Amino acid sequence: MDNRDSTQHPLYLKWTVLDHLLKVLTKTYEIPKNIIKDLQLARALTNFYLENPEEPDRYAELPRINGLLRDVEQYLMLISKSQGEEFVKEWEEKILLASQGKEVFKPIKIQSKFIAGMPANFDFVRFNFKEPIAEERFIEVCEYENVIIEFDDNDTSIFVFGEKPQITSALKELSPFFAEQM
Repeated sequence: MDNRDSTQHPLYLKWTVLDHLLKVLTKTYEIPKNIIKDLQLARALTNFYLENPEEPDRYAELPRINGLLRDVEQYLMLISKSQGEEFVKEWEEKILLASQGKEVFKPIKIQSKFIAGMPANFDFVRFNFKEPIAEERFIEVCEYENVIIEFDDNDTSIFVFGEKPQITSALKELSPFFAEQM
């Protein structure tokens, strides 16, 4: 097995570049949900594969991962053409470097959160903010809507746990707050 950090693997590095390109393009263009879902699936499958690349079931996912990344890349680069030739060249270079195993952007760390004793039928949503937020308003709304709220160590990530209808209701109540944070 490859002993390198999995966030330094060319598949992961390419995914990271495409994720950054997607974020840049979504500021100007509406990206179809299937492209976003394909990129998310590529991330999940890449993580699955990189856990043990020699395992046959994981290795078998490699063509699927490459296909998803290729399709997302082609779509995003097609949209990029309307941003001009320099923009396209810049992102082609970044994708090429990532494909060669060179880090273009710092790895995106996503923490997974497991809460012992949480009922199996509970769903959750997570929000990441650029700066710490005021907890009081969130706690007040969440108590009223009967959902559980967890703040990450840095107070910039928030998890809301509960049954789907209650989470939806809480999010509606919190929507003005989210708009203020943007």
